[in-house]
Amino acid sequence: MPLSESDKFNTFLEKKEVTILITDSGLGGISICAEIASELKRNCIFEKVSLVYFNAWPEQNRGYNRLRDTAERIKVFDSALEGMMRFKPDFIMIACNTLSVLYHRTQFSQRVEIPVVDIVGFGVDMMTQALQGSLEDRAVILGTVTTIDSQVHHDHLVQRGIRPEQIISQPCDQLATEIEKGPAGTIVSQMIETFMQQAVRKIDSGSGNLYAALCCTHFGYCEELIRDTLAIIAEKPVVILNPNHQIAACLLSSCRAFRFSSTAMKIKVVSKITWEEKKIESISSLIQSISAETADALINYAQIPNLFRARAKRK
Repeated sequence: MPLSESDKFNTFLEKKEVTILITDSGLGGISICAEIASELKRNCIFEKVSLVYFNAWPEQNRGYNRLRDTAERIKVFDSALEGMMRFKPDFIMIACNTLSVLYHRTQFSQRVEIPVVDIVGFGVDMMTQALQGSLEDRAVILGTVTTIDSQVHHDHLVQRGIRPEQIISQPCDQLATEIEKGPAGTIVSQMIETFMQQAVRKIDSGSGNLYAALCCTHFGYCEELIRDTLAIIAEKPVVILNPNHQIAACLLSSCRAFRFSSTAMKIKVVSKITWEEKKIESISSLIQSISAETADALINYAQIPNLFRARAKRK
């Protein structure tokens, strides 16, 4: 009988030496990788850790939201998941809402024998906790077009008893791409203002708390800008819900700290595509204070053209 996800995870936690693979489509999830690296070294859960950050972006100038349709996105991500196995991971973390939406529809998910966790559930948990106190509270879900179109967060929330009118879904097309170029750039601030204006027009007269759920890992780099811009336009305080921190902390909440006296760690960043030097400098500077080792691994990333097969067709 196949092991349950819980059994797989518990088996993983008992190991002394582990390889943890964190994947995203782009550089949003590397902030999560940095948090994990910092916390694992501090808490000594494992004796040896190999962290692999796997960029699942499929083509040099075209990401998942620009592929032909959902079926093509699933097929390409399935190929990326197969490519991850060359690193022999003991645990895979999908630090990307777009890829998390696709994961459970891949062939890989039906036969994988190691634990895999995706970020969607962490965001849903945070929003449920925030909204269940009052019917007047509202949450704006901010994500990519693929994430918002899937309605995965919305549907899970409704299944948990959250009223549909409490949920405002706002796609932020191409915002993640611009954030990678420079979170403090003028284009990013203009896009955020536009998307927040669109979101506010969808909010009804609810007089309760207003939350902004960052359902794209890239958006964490602009957390304060998103909060302040939405607060100005909505004319009320805004509380940010950022699941990046929750997924990064999931190992610590499940395992006893200081199992070992120290943790030896290696960090590797791999990508099928090349990143512009400007992107590397921008993102590495943001994570430097969290984990200098992760920032250094990003600067010295390995570009592997055959990392996986991107079997996409042009629109």
